[in-house]
Amino acid sequence: MVGGGFWLGKPNLKDLAQLNIKYLSASLILLALRDWDKKFGKSAILVLWFVVPILTTWLISQKFQSIFYDRYLLYTIPAAMLLAASQMRRAGKFVSAVVIIIYLYADFIYFTHPAKIPFRDLVNYVKSSEKSGDYLINEDPGNHKLWEAKYYEIPAPIYSPKSSELPFFVGTALMEKGDVVSSLPKDAKRLGVITYKKGSELEITGYKSSEEKGFGSLNFVWMDKIK
Repeated sequence: MVGGGFWLGKPNLKDLAQLNIKYLSASLILLALRDWDKKFGKSAILVLWFVVPILTTWLISQKFQSIFYDRYLLYTIPAAMLLAASQMRRAGKFVSAVVIIIYLYADFIYFTHPAKIPFRDLVNYVKSSEKSGDYLINEDPGNHKLWEAKYYEIPAPIYSPKSSELPFFVGTALMEKGDVVSSLPKDAKRLGVITYKKGSELEITGYKSSEEKGFGSLNFVWMDKIK
């Protein structure tokens, strides 16, 4: 399925380092304080469990379609956590208590202050500025907002000019016919584009940016048809 195409780009060494840092986070301190000299043979399987899948996936992504994505490698995290929680030195117990407090506080902030894109505000803007003959699309097939658009009743299919069928990735199984389009209606006088790009960055043949409005990290851009 991956050989059929994917939307991920080829990862570099910086991506590899960032993924490891993201997964290990504060546990790096505990791993550094761990007593590695004690029965390392029993720890080797945990080290391999964490390192091998990540490196293998990174190497495969250098020659074939990229599959290097943090969500697909979450199963390596338990190995790192088991390493961090075992064979600790005396100082490690104090540090682990501090780390637990930090994580509990971070979880509290995360769950009580969720970072949510104000999609409702975007919808209100679209409905107030939409005109007869307008056509709405989702520009980014990798980070689309198809489901939100459906929920708020502003139909905006994913625009994929190269193909009407997106490469395999999580979410396509629930898509219906018409959720992805490879061409635009000839009678569309104006395009409404849900995107993470600026209007000046959008390149859609036959249209130019005329108005845009930001909603957090998301933008909505009106594009007029070039006469």
